[in-house]
Amino acid sequence: MKLCSKIKLIIKKTRVARLSTVDKTSQPYSIPVVFVYYKNSFFIPLDEKTKSTKTSNLRRVKNIEHNPQVCLLIDEYTENWNDLFYILIKGKAELIHEKYNLKHVHKLLVSKYPQYMKIGIGDSCIRINPTKVTIWNNESL
Repeated sequence: MKLCSKIKLIIKKTRVARLSTVDKTSQPYSIPVVFVYYKNSFFIPLDEKTKSTKTSNLRRVKNIEHNPQVCLLIDEYTENWNDLFYILIKGKAELIHEKYNLKHVHKLLVSKYPQYMKIGIGDSCIRINPTKVTIWNNESL
């Protein structure tokens, strides 16, 4: 699924999104994530920030292993409601490790988030292949 250049620019500028997964008991789980868009997929790093568990035991990872259907919400709130928007991405997620060449994805992540120059970016990512994208903005006000 290809996105138009205007949407790609919004995605490139937006700093955080919310990733929603579902566990084995059909309970939803949503967390804020950083991300980049590359070759028609979204990439979310499983980085080396302080975590209370190993990457392989993260709830989002376990949920994706059980059910790869995810939702990624990219939005921006502003007091000027004319500028409100969201991009809702539904898709299939997969965990990507060293076998997939993450070199360019890592460069994009470091470019968008310079904090990764000090924090380890990790060897794994979540890749979301979009199946449906819903775009809404409030330009009609």
